[in-house]
Amino acid sequence: MASKSVGKYKKLLEKDNKVGDKYVIIDKKWLEHWKRYAGIEKSDEEKPTKPGPIDFTSLADPTTANSSNEVQVRANAVEGNDYSCIPYELYQELVVTYKKEGQEIIRKVIPLGEYSTTIEVFLVPLRLRESRASYANSKQIYRSRRTKVEDLKKDICNEYRIPMSANYRLYASTDEKGFDWEPISEQANLTLDDADLTKNAFITYESRNISTHSSSSSNKPYYDVGSKSHYTPGLCGLSNLGKTCFMNSALQCLSNVPPLTAYFLGQYEDHINRDNPLGMKGDVAKAYGDLIREIWSGKSSFCTPKSLNQNVARYAPQFSGFSQHDSLEFMSFLLDSLHEDLNLVKKKPYVEKKDDDGKLTDSALAAEQWEYYRKRNQSRIHEIFHGQIKSIVTCLTCGTQARAFDPICFLSLPLPDKAKIRIFKLDYVRLNGQIKSYSIKCGENGRIHNLIQEFCGHFQPKNKSIRQKEPMNTDSAASNSNPSNRNDDDENDEEEEEEDFTKASDYDGHQPKPDYILAVEIYNHRVHLQYGDNTLLTSILERDRVVFYEVPDSLKKSDSMTILMPCTFRDDYYHYNFGLPIYLSVPRHDCKGKDIQEALQKVIGNFIPLSTTDPSENKSLYSASLVFTQNNSPTIKPLKSYLDEHIDFSRNKTALTVDVAATIVDKYKKLESDIQIRRQKDASATLLDCFKHFTKKVVLSDDDLWYCRKCAVFKKATKKIDLWLLPKVLIVQLTRFSQTGDNWNTNDLLIDCPIRSLDLSNFVVNPTENAKYDLIAVSNHMGSLKDGHYTTYAKNSHDRKWYTFDDASITEIKEDNVISKAAYVLIYQRQS
Repeated sequence: MASKSVGKYKKLLEKDNKVGDKYVIIDKKWLEHWKRYAGIEKSDEEKPTKPGPIDFTSLADPTTANSSNEVQVRANAVEGNDYSCIPYELYQELVVTYKKEGQEIIRKVIPLGEYSTTIEVFLVPLRLRESRASYANSKQIYRSRRTKVEDLKKDICNEYRIPMSANYRLYASTDEKGFDWEPISEQANLTLDDADLTKNAFITYESRNISTHSSSSSNKPYYDVGSKSHYTPGLCGLSNLGKTCFMNSALQCLSNVPPLTAYFLGQYEDHINRDNPLGMKGDVAKAYGDLIREIWSGKSSFCTPKSLNQNVARYAPQFSGFSQHDSLEFMSFLLDSLHEDLNLVKKKPYVEKKDDDGKLTDSALAAEQWEYYRKRNQSRIHEIFHGQIKSIVTCLTCGTQARAFDPICFLSLPLPDKAKIRIFKLDYVRLNGQIKSYSIKCGENGRIHNLIQEFCGHFQPKNKSIRQKEPMNTDSAASNSNPSNRNDDDENDEEEEEEDFTKASDYDGHQPKPDYILAVEIYNHRVHLQYGDNTLLTSILERDRVVFYEVPDSLKKSDSMTILMPCTFRDDYYHYNFGLPIYLSVPRHDCKGKDIQEALQKVIGNFIPLSTTDPSENKSLYSASLVFTQNNSPTIKPLKSYLDEHIDFSRNKTALTVDVAATIVDKYKKLESDIQIRRQKDASATLLDCFKHFTKKVVLSDDDLWYCRKCAVFKKATKKIDLWLLPKVLIVQLTRFSQTGDNWNTNDLLIDCPIRSLDLSNFVVNPTENAKYDLIAVSNHMGSLKDGHYTTYAKNSHDRKWYTFDDASITEIKEDNVISKAAYVLIYQRQS
């Protein structure tokens, strides 16, 4: 591609946006592929393949894809991980060259406060209703938060053919049953945002004379919505105010801390200290208390934390606007604010901390320094969350030591470094369609051909004492083959063979060969990228799905009589892809449609869970179509129309797509979901490993020299940290983010965290402490640091079940699935 075009594209990608500009929400994987192909970013491939059509189907909410309204982006899509935003001008050029699949998703730039702007990716879902009666028809629509209320009124009138009238006005209800109506302000130019119309609010257009807070007499509920609960207390979602998922995650974690919530449902207001110069005049405590009472009232399925957000932003400007922040950063600020707002110490005395002179025992020194702290800090927050750690610094020259016992509100635990030998998760698909999942260890600085060699070595007979493997032709081969460079945990070097989630039998006697394996990356159930032999393993991310396909002929062979035909699977209703694609081996020359049909029938029963083993009976469960692509324009034709026709692979790019009955799709997804959960449970480290790293003695760097009172100069020293006083509720941060230059890196290592009976006794040097904890909440982080998304897993104290809190959405989750690679902040409660 000409450098002039590359420069033009870069300029468009980097342009500043202004209010009213149009942007297109585009698949992140597709955009990355195009950047490599266009030369905007470097590629490990010798010659990057040309991207296919721009795929919008993976981003669209399927319930809105065929709607007359604008397409809504699926709720769990994360910017920087699933999608990116590109200027509309760039998209217009790209779509001419590459075409598109699905309905394009176009959004506008809207103002954000006085000085900022944002691309409005997620529209506000509203439910139009013919009347307030619960039996009235409703219709889901999606609108920009900048939509004027007057325009919304016109939409309702047009939808239900209601004449505009001065005697009618708009009403809204946030109640799930559609009760408790309130009139919407008729102020000129009022927007949905101004009117505080939240997600999924009911909107209707009726006479000004109707009574609000009730439904029509013919449909009056048998209970009083204003006074009785009809939702499980605590199961109340929080509306996203614009990139406030970090705040919602922190709030749901704290809401599910039983002693804290019990306090705020009680008489906390008696403790508000409005005169504390370090506090927030009680404003934050009052706003938080009001929110907790609403969450635990059982009156609503979701609420809006706008008041708390505004009060926090007033005292902490970094949280104003709608920029992404860190859930622990917000949680830490909130707890500190609540502590000072509720501090019982009205006038803080000046306390001078004494240096350790070595005369006191650990217990005496710890008690003395804890008492100094309590002279200035006494609150229920302090009682619940604050603990004490012991640190001891030792001079490397003379051995002089100094102890300190410092208060803590949370612990930031380092994650073990990713091992030199990395575990790669991959699926292996044989020619007959059989699939198994494997965990293969390989040097992380190797290349794809090294991983293939290691994989093939896995199939050597297990009674051999030595496995013969081809040498690794990488710069790191020598260091990776040295046993001293392996982790101590790698003593058992057998790769793990995971469960088979197809109907395939075991691989008795099967021996894959490197030249007969095609390595690809699967994304959105399609082949996204074909790896070359020299693709660096460092380019494969933890979240990437790697699949090895067995092929009938050597990939090194140029005159093969067969060709590999890609085959994808779709559900026959929405036409969305599912499962793994496969490759069919068909004749390169003189191939007819019936050859393709026979090849498919041989393997499909091993790939998807059909109801019967009789191919003739299975035909009604799926239908196959040929996809001919020329100049990026696909044409789909039923395979049955080509059974006796010759297929010319040299003229068009030809693939197969199979539409599968919904009952079979559901059955397959259940099987696939189970294996994905099992696969995820292969943790690379434990939470206790993280505590070992945290309490390990370290040598301080040259930038952190310690002043030794005996040597009377700054000296190199060691530092050792131990736990001393454990809090009732322990907050643990897994430090997944690190910075290298201007770049932030994310460590998505799966950490095995006990849900019950986390025992920290080996790390507590105070023998009087009860050191066993149970997990009660997890703040999860997905995606990049800048554009990621936060959710919460928490245990409800009312029904003792675990739930996923994703902004306004709440779903039940199995306890076994609470710990994932996304776990970022863990909340543990000490066993009583």
